[in-house]
Amino acid sequence: MNTIVATDLDGTVIFSPRTGGDGADLISVDEYRGRSCGAMTAQGHRAWERLARTGALVPVTTRTSAQYQRIRLPGPAPRLALVCNGARLLVDGDPDPAWDRRVRRATAASAAPFGTVWAHVASWAQAHPFTDVKSAEDFFVYAVAAEPAPWLSAVAAEAGRWAEPRGWRVSLQGRKLYLVPTVLDKAWAVAGVAERLAADRVVAGGDSLLDEGMLLAADRAVRPAHGELHTAGFRAPHCHTTATSGAAAGAEISAWYLSQLDDGKHSHPKEML
Repeated sequence: MNTIVATDLDGTVIFSPRTGGDGADLISVDEYRGRSCGAMTAQGHRAWERLARTGALVPVTTRTSAQYQRIRLPGPAPRLALVCNGARLLVDGDPDPAWDRRVRRATAASAAPFGTVWAHVASWAQAHPFTDVKSAEDFFVYAVAAEPAPWLSAVAAEAGRWAEPRGWRVSLQGRKLYLVPTVLDKAWAVAGVAERLAADRVVAGGDSLLDEGMLLAADRAVRPAHGELHTAGFRAPHCHTTATSGAAAGAEISAWYLSQLDDGKHSHPKEML
């Protein structure tokens, strides 16, 4: 079998210093404006390097292209990466134009325009203590609070009621509230990459509601014992839940990925160009 490992990054294998866990032995992998925005434990760092050398990794992240490309992960960079929640496919760091056109057509046909949603989220930012509203390459919108806070859950519920009939969905991830077109689905994006790579087995991992479809569609899946999916009590027969949380769970997940590849039964795909 040809296997790919489709993995979310932040909250799954990469953690900010504030969410990594007390006393965690963290190695920074993402620096922005002089501070660390993402890190792994030393154990997770070593496991990721081994994973990278298999050629099976496909990062699948809500990060924009620029946010993804500033990460300095160990080992060879994956040839393919899905950013903007699957809206953009990077091939050796460059956007795939055909993929972009396909996504733009799909969102235009099924979701309220980006500008409409942006204006509405901006109005919430004035009514609530958000610090910023940002665009992910005009694919989706997210509002940022200074810290995770109880009031965010109420705003997320309100946002969900507004967004759903307009073809958008909501995900609250720590201090960030995401509004994403429903059609921008990680499961759909991973299926497209699996077809491109002639992969017949998908292993996937993630921590948020935006990862749920990808985990359900995978042959084997894993989630950490924290995050949106954990809070929601997500379970599936083929989905493993870590014994640890925080950055320790990230290392556990990377080791679990390796266990899925190192059983001697699976080869790793080469891109079908």
